[in-house]
Amino acid sequence: MDKTDTKILFSFDKFVNSEEVIQAAVAVARKSMASLEYIMTDESAALGSGGGDVIGDFKLKHGVQLEISKYPGTFWKALAKAAEKLAATMVVVGSQPAKAGLLGGGMTSKVDAFTCSILYLNEKAKWQIPNDILMPLDTSSETRQKFFLVSHWAKLFQANVDVIGLKKSDKGEDAKMSHFYTVQGYNYMVEKGIRTSTIEMEPTSDIVASLLKHSETFRSKWMSVLSNAEGAFRISAFQKVCEEATFPLLIVPYHEPIGLGGSGY
Repeated sequence: MDKTDTKILFSFDKFVNSEEVIQAAVAVARKSMASLEYIMTDESAALGSGGGDVIGDFKLKHGVQLEISKYPGTFWKALAKAAEKLAATMVVVGSQPAKAGLLGGGMTSKVDAFTCSILYLNEKAKWQIPNDILMPLDTSSETRQKFFLVSHWAKLFQANVDVIGLKKSDKGEDAKMSHFYTVQGYNYMVEKGIRTSTIEMEPTSDIVASLLKHSETFRSKWMSVLSNAEGAFRISAFQKVCEEATFPLLIVPYHEPIGLGGSGY
């Protein structure tokens, strides 16, 4: 996973403030010294007013060279296809959250098709350069899949990493593993030379409400989330935070761990 960023893709639908998404895409492309490409799907909003020299106007306004590619298909499916074909290292997505139905779906089903990370802004989110990246860790081993990606972007933006331990009980295996992964996350960031703090939150049945309330103490932040199906931060919580966050979410699509995974994150 440790590779140099080469291409950032971005796209947005008609429900979001396009300027917030554009600012996000330009910022991450500059920080990672990557090329920037807008992906026009069948459901994407047009970039610019639809007339004139869109690419030239974009470079004049933002100081970044832009490419535009068309990928037919629905918004999320076409973006995932573009990300894989273009070997993107991040896709900046501005869209209304996909809703879950009786048979599942929702945001988890959309992001799990991606082979790279996603910086997600819903229709309420405001772009902000992260002074802090919040890294909530739950009780599942896979929660550690966030470690590298968070450290990577924290270094680029010189951001603090705030390791947040989540649990639904203060007893038994739940509390034990939450504490263990919180300590492991803290040590990982310290070894990378990143300013780091930890907090182990009180047990709660509403993980997202607790997280969002805690996030109010940070003025400029991202939150890292993993679309895993186990642990305290499972599918329903992932869906809820995608719907309610008012700041960018650094999404790590869940992938089946290889081997025991202890040192691979």
